Amino acid sequence: MEKAIKEVFDKLEEKPLFYIESGSRLWGIASPDSDFDVRGIHIQSKEQYYDIKKHRGIIEIMDGDFDFVSYDIDKMFSLIAKSNPTVFEWMRAHIIYFNVLPNFSKFQREVIDNIDYRALFHHYISIAKGTLREFQREKNFTYKKLFYCIRGLLSAKLASDKIIPELLIDKLFEQFTVENEIIFLAKETLEMKKQKTEKEEIPKGKQEKIITLITDFIDELQANLLQLENDKEKLYNILKNYSFLLKSEYYK
Repeated sequence: MEKAIKEVFDKLEEKPLFYIESGSRLWGIASPDSDFDVRGIHIQSKEQYYDIKKHRGIIEIMDGDFDFVSYDIDKMFSLIAKSNPTVFEWMRAHIIYFNVLPNFSKFQREVIDNIDYRALFHHYISIAKGTLREFQREKNFTYKKLFYCIRGLLSAKLASDKIIPELLIDKLFEQFTVENEIIFLAKETLEMKKQKTEKEEIPKGKQEKIITLITDFIDELQANLLQLENDKEKLYNILKNYSFLLKSEYYK
């Protein structure tokens, strides 16, 4: 995978910094036909950075099962400053294909320690609610969609308790000392997802019960709405200082 990433940048001015596996492979729930979702950060060339013309901050490539998305460092850091949960998962990924970020472990820890749990909660609960609406319209009631919905619910519950949700699904399950109906459903769905193709649907006879279970769990979580905030200024300064460190090296 490192070779494939380098080949992408052989044709570009930008320089690669950090690339990980995202999605189902990162979460330990890949199906036999899952794509490789490579995500990460690049930095513009010196010429691009000082150019009066604004350059696009995203590189996107889809080639077979190679799904590649790269953000310019300014775009990436602006999202982290808002505690964006998607890029926060990238920062915590254990499947790292390429990394030339200096003092990364220290930087990673500082970001994790200053993340906004409220932002995590709203992101994960919105994933679950969006998927639920699809289910209620009887669209895309697949094992893949159901599992993403349940993973969102479990992650939202942990965020509401000021706990960082684990990425690997087995470790996420271990964060719950008491198993509830949602976890039982998650484990059952996970086993089915691993055996099925990405688009295979759940039998209609089970769908209504699943919708009721998910709806009740969402209502329970929202009844205890978070009033949690991080120190936004501190997180911003961590990112600003790290950005200065990188740019001082690349644009000297």
